This record gives sequence, C-alpha cells and structure tokens, in this order.
Amino acid sequence: MSPVPPMEIIPGTIVEFFENRQILCGVCTALKGSRLAILTEQNKEISLAQSRILHASSRTMDLSLSRDEQVRRLQAATAARKDLMELVNVEELWSLLESEEEGYDVRGLAEFVFSESLTDHHVAAVQRVLLHDRLYFQFKDGLFHARSQEKVEQRRMEMEREAEREARIESGAEWVHAVWNRKHRGAVPEEHLTLIETVKSYCLFGQDSAEAAFVKELFRRAGIAPVPGSAFRLLVRLGIWKEDENLYLHEQNLTPDFPDEVLREADALSKTSLAQRWDPSWRRDLRALDTFTIDSALTRDHDDALSLRTLEDGTFEVGIHIADVAEFVTPGTPLDREAEARASSIYLPDSRISMLPPILSEDLCSLKSGEDRFALSFMLKVDGEGTVTGQEIFLSVIRIREQLTYEEVNERIGDDPVLGTLYELAVKARKRRIERGAIILPLPEIHVHVNPVGMIQISRYEKESPSQIMVSEWMIAANAVTASLLAERGLPSVYRVQAECKPETDPVASEHEIFHVYRQRRLFARAEMDTQPRPHCSLALSSYTMATSPIRRYTDLVVQRQIRHVLLGRDNPYTEEELRQLITRLAAVQSKIFLIQRKWTRYWILKYMEQEDMHTLDALVLDQNDRFAHVLLPELLMEANVPLPEKAPLQRGSMVRVKIERINPRDDVLRIQL
Repeated sequence: MSPVPPMEIIPGTIVEFFENRQILCGVCTALKGSRLAILTEQNKEISLAQSRILHASSRTMDLSLSRDEQVRRLQAATAARKDLMELVNVEELWSLLESEEEGYDVRGLAEFVFSESLTDHHVAAVQRVLLHDRLYFQFKDGLFHARSQEKVEQRRMEMEREAEREARIESGAEWVHAVWNRKHRGAVPEEHLTLIETVKSYCLFGQDSAEAAFVKELFRRAGIAPVPGSAFRLLVRLGIWKEDENLYLHEQNLTPDFPDEVLREADALSKTSLAQRWDPSWRRDLRALDTFTIDSALTRDHDDALSLRTLEDGTFEVGIHIADVAEFVTPGTPLDREAEARASSIYLPDSRISMLPPILSEDLCSLKSGEDRFALSFMLKVDGEGTVTGQEIFLSVIRIREQLTYEEVNERIGDDPVLGTLYELAVKARKRRIERGAIILPLPEIHVHVNPVGMIQISRYEKESPSQIMVSEWMIAANAVTASLLAERGLPSVYRVQAECKPETDPVASEHEIFHVYRQRRLFARAEMDTQPRPHCSLALSSYTMATSPIRRYTDLVVQRQIRHVLLGRDNPYTEEELRQLITRLAAVQSKIFLIQRKWTRYWILKYMEQEDMHTLDALVLDQNDRFAHVLLPELLMEANVPLPEKAPLQRGSMVRVKIERINPRDDVLRIQL
C-alpha cells in the first residue's frame, strides 16, 4: 500500500510517485476525474491515478510560470530532497523506536530526524529513505512500524535473496539478449546452467512453473516476449533442444535413458548363458519346431511367435510362443521397479522408449531368428472349424526359423500351406466369436515414421488384412486361455473387462463405413483393468487378460509371472490388494503414455501436411452443433472442427471438401474452412 497524501491534491500541488522503480517529482496541472495530469521533472506530461501518489506537498507551485521554469523548480526540489536524504540515519531512527508498538506517519518520523522546522522537503526526504531502505520499517495502513530485531534479521535475509535474484536476472538478461540476437555462440556458461533449467520449466509448464515470475522478468529485461514460446525458441537457439523436441516427454519426465544400476543389472543378465538357467525338468525343448514371428518391418523387440503342426487325427496344433521375460526380470529388483515405473514401451514416429533396456528387449528376451530363446508356449489343439478342443501351457526353449513382416505374410499366404492354414483357422475362430456376440469394428491405422533426416512418411494399413487377422486372433486365443486358467484357480490377476456394448439407437444413413465404425465405437464402454474376471463385451469372452507382450507391457509381465507360478506349483506372487494398487499406478502412467502418443503423432501429421503443402482435403461429418461441425479427415484419420456457415447445417455422415487455412504443429493448431 502506498503512503496516503496528507492533503487534497489541487492543480499546482507538487507530488511524488514511483516510475520505473525510481521516485520522481511532478506538479499536478489539472484534475481529470480520478486521474491527475502531471508535468514531471523529466519534462514529460503523464496521466496518473491518484492511488499512485506517494507524497503531496502542502505548498503549491504557480502554474502561470513557464513550463521550463516549472521543470527547473521540480528538479531543484528533487536535488534538495536528495541532499536531505544524506542526513537520515535509518538504523539510528529504528533503534529509537524498535520497542514501540504503534506506527508513525512520515511527518512524525521526520520530527525525530530533523531539529529545524520541517518543510515538505524534509518529510519527502525521510519518506524516500524509508521506501528505499525496506529493512527496518514496515509500511502498513499509512503508517511506518519499526520491525523487531528478529523481524529485521528475517527481512535482511529476504533482501539478500532478493538481491541475489536481481543479480541473476540482470546477468541472465544480458546473456539471454546476446543469445537471442545471435551475438553469443558456444556452450552455456557455467553460471547460467541453473538458469537454463528454470527456462525449461517455464517452457513446459508456463504459469504453473514455480519459476514463471523469474523467467518472465528475465525475458522482459532481455527484450523478449515473456511467453513459453520464447523459452522454447531460446533453448532451440542454444542447441539444447531440437526444433522437433518432444516437450510431452519432458513434461512427464520420460526418457529413453535408464539408470546406471538398471543397466548394470541388465548387462549382468545378458552375460549369463541360457544353458546355466535351463532346467529340462520343467522347460521343454521345442527348438526343432518350425516357429516364426510376424511383426512390422521396424520391430526390434519380438515377443510372440507362431507355429503349426498337423496331428495324426487330422486336427491341428497351433503354437503361440511368448518371450519368457519373467525368467529374467524378477519382482523388486531395480530392473523391475524401472519397468513398472515406465508401465510400457512408447512407440513414437521419431523415437522409441523401451520398457526394458535394449540389451534385454532387443536381444536376450527378444525372439530373434536363429537364436535359442526361453518362451512360454501355448499349444492349442484346434479342429478344422477353428474350435479349440484341447490346450497345454508350459515353459519352453525355442529357436525362430524366420522373422516375417505383415506384408510378407500377406503376399505368401496363398502359397504357403502353414500360413494359409493358420489364417483359415483364425478366420473360422473369429467367426465363432462373432456368433457368440463379438463385435468387430476395425479402424485402419495411420503409421507415421520420421527418418533420421526429418523426412516424414505416412502409411495407412488395414487391420483386416490376412496377416493382421491371423496374429490378432491367435493372441486373443492365448490371452483367453490364460484368463480361463487363472479364473478357474480363483486367482486375482490383471483382467481386462468391458461392460455391455450399447447398440446405436439413433442410426444415421451414410455410405461411408468408417462413419458407422466411429459412431459405434463411441457407444462402447472403455476396457478397464480389474483384479477379478468379468466379461469382455466386444470380444464375447467371459474372462480375458493380456499376457502376450511382456517385453512391451508391464501388466503382461505380471500375468506371465502368475502363469509361471501356476505351472511350477508355487503360490500366487501377488495379493489382490497388491494387484489393485498396481492397477491404479499403471493406469495413471498408461493414460499419460496414450496422451503423449496421440499428441506427438498428431504433431508429425501436421508437419507432414506442411511438408506436402496440402491445401484441401475430404472431411467426413461426424457430428455438429450450432457453430461447428466435428469432422474426420479420412486420409489422415485426424479429427478437427470446421466452422459452419450461418444457417447452413451439414448432413452427418456426408463427405465435404475443406480447405486448410492455418497449420501450427508446435501449438497443435489446425484451422480449416468449408
């Protein structure tokens, strides 16, 4: 709160006020409502709110004097007051009043300082000193209160911190200004390393950053817009971050790097031979079996494989072989704790963050061609109609004969009897699930890949290709068998459940199948994790879990541990309460991962639209309100809003043409118009 003026301000009153952190003298030349017209000692005319006045003199200046004379007298007043300030000993004044509880107005304090008759200059000089000092006296409700000795020491420490902060800002602003204007090159000076961390925090969290006020003041003094975008540009200019830096990973503190103790543990595991860990009494040798993997061309962490044998009775043995990660990653170790904290591997267009160190995820645990690998094998006996008539689960050692891509399988499936049979059986098994109530709502997927030089490649693939159906169906079968086994034993686990799938009650005619898929999917309850088995609606299964990706998902590793304990006759490694707590922790992390994957993929799609210089696109109308239509851009599987022309509603399910008005990938901006 500012000191209260001692008298009514009229034209001619000499006043003092703060301007750019210094006290200036001025004369009121006119009253304009609650504001004052002021001529300052710097010969400037300004408009000032009365609340900003620090001091008003009791005597007035003759406004008939020339402007130059008025300015000269204001400057003389300032000089006289500065001379008197030299005579004010604040510490001595404080020592006289320290024990006093009541406060004093500035005139009363001036009487303690000066023995001669007081003038406006004496009073203003004391006020200037006290306002600049800020150590011994506290101003409150128009009065100055002497602080206690303890409060003075506290205030002294505060002022020292403020002085340090001010020094950091001044030094930092000078350096930031040089960097911004490309007058500084090279590494960040050691004295500014801490400053860089504060800039990062402001870039990521804006006003929510604890350093927001500091960085905004730093940028203002450096002549930079005090916004998070400036922080990002500065860090890019310094070479600390890339132009395409994934800020979402920084926000969530996610990194591809592993702690040293985790890497040491993984390295030690990689140096132990499988022969040392192989106990033939409970791990079968399936290395003679013709096993193969099917993944994308970019996959390096292969965690599932298939095999097929025709049995003597004409039925088939379908083998689903899952990497036995639980053999190496045991509960409670640094490696296990890190895997749980990560929850799953993160696959992004330009990078990948593995749940397990690469020496395990891409080597020791990965089902690599030509290498002996430990596995958990599901051997399903399947009749010619795709019905599972028998099953056996056991630990094994396998050797992959071939690593196939989805595209290679699609090309060979008509000529390869093993692939062809596996596909035909999968189609029949899926048909039976559909007859039991399963709902298949396949959406194509957009794969975005960014090569090392930053070129973006986008490919669209259909989930209904033969290879996709085959892999998906046999993984569902293995997961269903796992869930049934655990449920029959009455074991709590990480089950996947989905409530009733609601049918569409407001059908809309559309010739575009993807429109109906989108609408129906929105009526489905989200699949959730639970410790007890309950139905999974869209799969039409009474119980379901996921155990087929233990290299990539921590929940799958947990379930795999439980299956191993059942097979080895051991107790459940988890209590139900432990699993409940685990599900809560993992759900929170997985939600963040999903958000990062969605937002970062969208970023690169927007960059691709810039790269390809797109101007117009087809858009499928999903829904609308009075102002906007919510549309899907089928070519990129991206949703957006488009403003509606006045009184021109669109037909849901119809395809329209839109033009691109603005794209800003960094700010996630896509503006389109009909």
